[in-house]
Amino acid sequence: MATIQAERAVATARASRGGKSGLRYGIAFIGPFVALYVVFVLIPVVQAVVMSVHDWDLLGHTREFIGVDNYVRMLWGVDITWSMGHLFWWRLAVLALAAVVVVSAVRRRRLTVWNAAGAIGLVAIAFALGFHPGETGFWYDPRFWTALQNTLLFTAVSTPLIAGLGLVMALALQGGRRGARWYQMAFFLPYILPVSVVTLIWTYFLSPNQGLLAALLEPLGIAPIPWLSSTDTAMIAIIATTVWWTVGFNLVLFAAGLQDVDASLYEAASLDGAGPWGKFIHVTLPGIRHVLLLVMVMQVIASFQVFGQVNIMTGGGPGSATDVVIRHIYQTGFRDFELGYASAMSLVLFAIMLVVSVIQMKYLGKDESK
Repeated sequence: MATIQAERAVATARASRGGKSGLRYGIAFIGPFVALYVVFVLIPVVQAVVMSVHDWDLLGHTREFIGVDNYVRMLWGVDITWSMGHLFWWRLAVLALAAVVVVSAVRRRRLTVWNAAGAIGLVAIAFALGFHPGETGFWYDPRFWTALQNTLLFTAVSTPLIAGLGLVMALALQGGRRGARWYQMAFFLPYILPVSVVTLIWTYFLSPNQGLLAALLEPLGIAPIPWLSSTDTAMIAIIATTVWWTVGFNLVLFAAGLQDVDASLYEAASLDGAGPWGKFIHVTLPGIRHVLLLVMVMQVIASFQVFGQVNIMTGGGPGSATDVVIRHIYQTGFRDFELGYASAMSLVLFAIMLVVSVIQMKYLGKDESK
């Protein structure tokens, strides 16, 4: 009996030593990451919050506490009114999306707090879109609203375009086709180029005087188009440049995801009489759901932060046709030296990106099989 108790005591002591050793290894493993995360993420965010409630001069010594004045300057104006008809169709679309969220949740009998919060958030957005300057009113910072509108337009158009093209190209190269690796490398090559080189290539390509596109369109009887100096085509040129630059990265991600789809599922779908479209909907898309979520979240974040191609190719012009929020933040902080106001805009943009990313992760990342 004494021997058994001694063995149990030894085993307990070993387990205790093993647990303490494992805890030390765990702390040593995640410690560097936590330290870097605190230094380069949490502290800058806290510092941005502090600066956003101050009149913070970049070069001077002005550090006056002004509360929410920076946010009022950004989001409000003089004689701001609310009306039912302002942006009516946009608000109707947002309300329809809220209705879809609620109805789909009720039909699946899965009305959760997230569904309710999402629907309430969409209704709040629809309500907020009703605010606008009156006849004699104006926004304190009209450039912010123009830049935000351009950023949302760029994100709404470029994100599905880049993700969709990447998926289509990956599907076209699927199955070990001849030369698939070379095509992947050719499409991925623009992604490793710096933005200065990409914009130089496309500025020359789109030039109405000596560009290759104008030379290709001339035999068709199409006059040279001033792509970058026209308000109608400047944003289109920016989007086309971004698509060519980044679609190769999504192609590689989708190609890797397609390799993980079980081939036996396609055989089973064929036995059930599924065609190519049925296999894509019921086998391919569920199989690459996590890759699709990754691509969409990364692409939305990247699109909200568009800056280099806009700053170099158009400088936000012509007029303010391609001005974006990041460029406005950059010029406010480093040209006008207003770090407090730039921080406030950065935090609002961060909040928008966070909400959109959470919605994507919630609805694209859910597993219907559970």
